[in-house]
Formats: sequence, structure tokens, C-alpha cells
Amino acid sequence: MTGRWGRYVAAAYPPAVHVPFMLSWAIGLTALFAAVSGVSRWRPDGGLAVTAVTLVVGMLLLRAMDDIRDHEYDRRHNPHRPLPAGVVRERDLMVLVVLGAAALLLLNAGRGVVLAALVGQLGYTAVVITLDRVYGWPAGDRLALHLAVNLPIQPLLSIYVYTAFLHAEGRRPDLGGVLAIVAVTLSGVCLEFGRKATRRPRPGERTYSTVLGPWGTTAVALGAAVLATGIVLGLLRPWQSGAGHAWGWLALVPLAWSVAAASRFVTGAPRWPVGLTIAYIPVTYASYLAVGWLTKGAPA
Repeated sequence: MTGRWGRYVAAAYPPAVHVPFMLSWAIGLTALFAAVSGVSRWRPDGGLAVTAVTLVVGMLLLRAMDDIRDHEYDRRHNPHRPLPAGVVRERDLMVLVVLGAAALLLLNAGRGVVLAALVGQLGYTAVVITLDRVYGWPAGDRLALHLAVNLPIQPLLSIYVYTAFLHAEGRRPDLGGVLAIVAVTLSGVCLEFGRKATRRPRPGERTYSTVLGPWGTTAVALGAAVLATGIVLGLLRPWQSGAGHAWGWLALVPLAWSVAAASRFVTGAPRWPVGLTIAYIPVTYASYLAVGWLTKGAPA
């Protein structure tokens, strides 16, 4: 079984791509929380290492659960995926999810509300998968309902990161932190719609372009990126003088990626370019890390 797990990870969750992606999420988002909060200094610590490992492993478990949920669809439309291709068995993924979740709960034991946030995120995901597998709800062709049901999974992960930050700093939640979570959730919406914006959907492909059209899908993706950027700029207020506020303009950098992807699509590309579309998220978190470090972490 361990060999099949290894082959599955290599095919569905290549560490060279996903580990840096998830580390940027954990560290960059924490840096953004530091930048918009009242802490005077911020440095990565052991607690952040636990948070980062939890996100790396947690996203692997989400990938496995998604593959279990989509097994029948992938058998028909994506037979190259690891599960329908026979690289791994459904039972293998179930064991991986159970053991991985237990390991994450043990890793976060003693962190109080942080552990509770993790339990909430894992529990919600388990309910979503169960409803799909047992009751077939929501139906695969109801894309808007699918989005509504699945969308909370990302902000629940961000809430976990936020509670870890608050736990480490001994602080209470505030509006700035909540708005930061809204902003990164909108960034996720940009990725979700951007990677599914296409002029010519493949046979059987689930894409918002069949509902909103290619231009409507592009408008939602780009609008989400613009709104996310606006929220972060409003929190950082880079136009103000003093206290390193000017570094907040770095939050504009990720928007260039989504604008470039949309521009390529508008000028004739059949889809949003994969590289630019996917890079938007790690670039976003890298910009937050830069802002947080330069305003709260760098030596004076």
C-alpha cells in the first residue's frame, strides 16, 4: 500500500509543485495577518511550522477525497487520473485520509481553538464527500450549487491559519483578519473560474463557461482578483506615510498575473494560460509574505 501511496502522490500531488504552494499559503497568509494587525514585530516560529505542515498534508488529504468523490466521473472523462488508471485503489485513499487526519489532529493537539478550527475544516469536508458519495448530492451538472457547497473549504483552511496566528500572538479576532480571509477566498475564486474559462469545452467537461459563457467566466475570475486586491490595499493603506505603509503596494503585483492571463484569453487563446493562472495564487501569497516581512519582521 505504501508503494501505491507514493505513486499516487507523485502523480496527483507532486511535492515539487504542491509543497511550495501550500507553504506559501501558510506563511504568506500569516504574514498578511501580521501586517494588518496591531502586532509590532513578527517572525516565523515553531507554531507556524506546525501550521505549514498541516496545510501541506491537509491539502493532500483533500486531493485524495476529491479523487474518491470524482471516481465515476473520472472513469468516464479522465481515465488517466491515478484512481481510474489503477495507480491506487479507492481503499488505499480511504486509509490515507483516515491516518492522515489522525496524524494532523495529533500534531495540533494542545493548540486549543486551533485544533477546533482544524476539526471544523476536516469535518465539513467529510460531510461534503459523504453527501456526494452516499446521496449523489449535489448533482454533477449543478455547477453553481457545487461551488456554493465546496467554496467554504478554502476559507475554513484560512480560518485555521488565522486561529494559529492569534494563538501564537495571544490576540483576539478582528475585522482586519476577517477581511484578509475574504480577500484570499476571492483569490481562490479567481483561480477556480480562471482555470475553467474556455472557448470550447471538452466533451463532458464541467466548466462554468457552459453556464456563464467564456466572457462571463472571465469577468467573474478577473473581478474576484480585482476585488481581492482592493480589499488588501484597503487594509494595508499604502498611500499613507510612515510605518512602512508604502510596501503595501506590493499587493498589486499578483493582479498582473490574472490580468495577463485574461488578456491572453481575450486575444485568442482557447483557455486561460495554465502557468499564469496557477501562478497567481503563490505570487499572491509571496507578495503578502514580502509585505509582512518588510513591515513587521525586518530589522529596523
